[in-house]
Amino acid sequence: MNKFLKKYLEIDSRISAYYASDNNAFLQSGFSVISHLGSGLVFFSILIILWLFFYDYFSHIVLFILFAELAGLFTIIILRYATRRQRPRVYRHRFWFSPWNKYSFPSHHAFRAFMVATILGIKFPISTPFLFFVAISISFSRIYLSKHYLTDVVVGSIIGIIIGSGAYVLMQQSPP
Repeated sequence: MNKFLKKYLEIDSRISAYYASDNNAFLQSGFSVISHLGSGLVFFSILIILWLFFYDYFSHIVLFILFAELAGLFTIIILRYATRRQRPRVYRHRFWFSPWNKYSFPSHHAFRAFMVATILGIKFPISTPFLFFVAISISFSRIYLSKHYLTDVVVGSIIGIIIGSGAYVLMQQSPP
């Protein structure tokens, strides 16, 4: 590893450690709840509810959000195996089918939050500030809970915005 990269990772670790905290149980609980908003279970539950109850209006949007999620997941898995950056804390495997989750870079939660915020924010501009506030909160919670480093969430966010924007452009070009 070259000196620049080593120094960069050291600075990234120190910045992330500054914001990560175990001292406040109330904040730990609050950020844990916020972090779960970006989890796959909550994400897919919301998509299913939108699809079931608002099919006529949201079916097209849900389809492109799912497309963007798959594109992002593919990108994230490749980057995680390419970098193999360890998480700030040792990750406990919860599911046998997600060994790539032991790696940190980039953040899938941040990707998902910003991808959804981008697609829905473009489609419903009035909701943009709220959606991006939630996306930023989810991303920060990942650092606070020592699940990711700052760079992980920044790059995950950028990928989410790029893929979300691309999915929206494709959605506009396809018939509803």
